[in-house]
Amino acid sequence: MSTSISQEKVISPSQMKLKQRSRYSQMRKIPPSPKDNRKKASNAASSDRSPRKDEVRSPRASTRRTSSSSPRSSPAIHTTTSPRIEPAVQKIEPVVQKPKDADELQTELQQQMLASLKEPDASLKALLDVLTDPTATHHRRVNACGAIKTLTLKKTNQIPLVRTAGVVSSLTTVLCTVAATEEERTRCINALMQLCIPEENWKIVYLFPHTAEALARNMADKYPQIRYAACLSTSFLAKKNRKEMASNRILMYAIARVIEVDKNGNLEKKSAKDKKVLIAARLCTLKMLLHLSKDKDVSPKLARMESITTALVTVANHMEKDANILCMATLTNLTRHPDNLNHLMFKVPKLASIFVTNVEGSEVECGKCALYALQNLSCDSNCRQELANTANLLGSVTKAAFKHDCPEQQLSALHTLKNLSDDPFNLVTMTNTPGCTATLLALANNSGSGMAQYLACDTLATLSHWLLTLSARKNTKLMGDEKDGAESGAKRVEMGRRTFETSTYQMWS
Repeated sequence: MSTSISQEKVISPSQMKLKQRSRYSQMRKIPPSPKDNRKKASNAASSDRSPRKDEVRSPRASTRRTSSSSPRSSPAIHTTTSPRIEPAVQKIEPVVQKPKDADELQTELQQQMLASLKEPDASLKALLDVLTDPTATHHRRVNACGAIKTLTLKKTNQIPLVRTAGVVSSLTTVLCTVAATEEERTRCINALMQLCIPEENWKIVYLFPHTAEALARNMADKYPQIRYAACLSTSFLAKKNRKEMASNRILMYAIARVIEVDKNGNLEKKSAKDKKVLIAARLCTLKMLLHLSKDKDVSPKLARMESITTALVTVANHMEKDANILCMATLTNLTRHPDNLNHLMFKVPKLASIFVTNVEGSEVECGKCALYALQNLSCDSNCRQELANTANLLGSVTKAAFKHDCPEQQLSALHTLKNLSDDPFNLVTMTNTPGCTATLLALANNSGSGMAQYLACDTLATLSHWLLTLSARKNTKLMGDEKDGAESGAKRVEMGRRTFETSTYQMWS
């Protein structure tokens, strides 16, 4: 008996899936519990914090999944990766700040200093108001100046007073006022001098706007006490304000007026006490210039300050001993900077003559400074001919080179001669100077002189080198009977070659 299965009872797999889906859709949906909601929220938060799988997947794994030969990948699915578009990165160019000049830095320091000042108390403010009040009487102003001067005499008050608003500015206002009397200026400049004594005040006092003007005005005052106090205050402030002072033309001009010798002879008309005070004021300014000349950055500015160099050359050898030494030491320090040599030699008249005068003088320290200055000037190739042609320079330097009792001066003089001999145009000048070659020969034969012997031999070797160079020109000339030329025994010889042949006049053999 054959059994047959009807086609209607057979259900295909696709129909089975459709029935299951319809059955699931008809079932009542169960709402999720709060616990499940919290679990989903935590999973979502952790997925946001953790990197994606595509980002963590290694390059090797990604190639394995997308490879067509892998059994896990379906050949019907083709994955395409779009190129990653990176955002354009804007290049931020660094802003190059220009270096600030000295005036801008000075202005910033002034603003910072003025902003940091503290306000004065009521009693001090009343005194300061009297100084700046134009309607105040003369006696009240004098008394106020005296009271402030008394406060500055106490050492514990000197630093706080400078950092109090209105103290220094009120003093400088009185000192800059043309109508101020001698008593007012005397007390104010003495008070300012007391404030300039502490080292902590040197920078801040000069930063006040009218300090330089007040000092310049009172350095040119006709009263000796006021001039001396202003010069002493300036010498204190110069220790920490070198560049600023050297750039201030008004202040430099006032200093030049202090050190110059008055053509009308005002120093002689003063009393003995006043004359001592004026001389002390000039010593203060000379010491200050010596201090400024020792700074490498300040030296070029000071050398190009015409009022200063002219004043130093004018007063040289016309002052007392201490002042002359300070003057020569300052000029010598100016020659230490290589950039100053050409300017000093050709722009400062009579400078080399002043050095020659001091070399020949009796003062040892001045002569030593002058020789050091000439040695420095002779290092510049442009100055050598001018120096060699200066009247009495080679003669005085030669005499100094022969002095065995002053070894420092002797070596400096020999160094100067050696530097001058490096210029071939000085050959004739040096050989024509009486005693120059003889002194060099004497020192070269003196075995006990040490360094002096070496310098003398070096100078002679340089001079002989120039002589040999000038004579050996490599030119030839026909010597002998030139009528018949080479047939009559004439020969062509080199000019300048040493032949060591003796020439006779009709000598019998």
